[in-house]
Amino acid sequence: MANFTFKTEKATGKYRSFYSDDVYIKFRKKVCGEIIERKTDDQKRIYKIRLQVIKDDKITDDNPNSIWKWITLTKEFDIVDDAKTWLKENKDGIFNKFNLYFDEE
Repeated sequence: MANFTFKTEKATGKYRSFYSDDVYIKFRKKVCGEIIERKTDDQKRIYKIRLQVIKDDKITDDNPNSIWKWITLTKEFDIVDDAKTWLKENKDGIFNKFNLYFDEE
């Protein structure tokens, strides 16, 4: 079975030092999430995983026109490579628990 792959887009432009690189999570060449960088109060960098999942009919949302929503997993990582490894190791659990939405590109 296929595994998660990742695409990193480097920040560009005059103010690139103010922005972090975008790390997109892909499955079978379609984007289904991202790894985001956050800073804690003591300016330590942490990385979190955000996934695109299809909404349940029971959930009321501010945007009724969209069929998917973002969810952020509670697990935090010190480096991006740890997040990538964790995703690959827990692929089966993620697919059993969540109904992922894949962007059409």
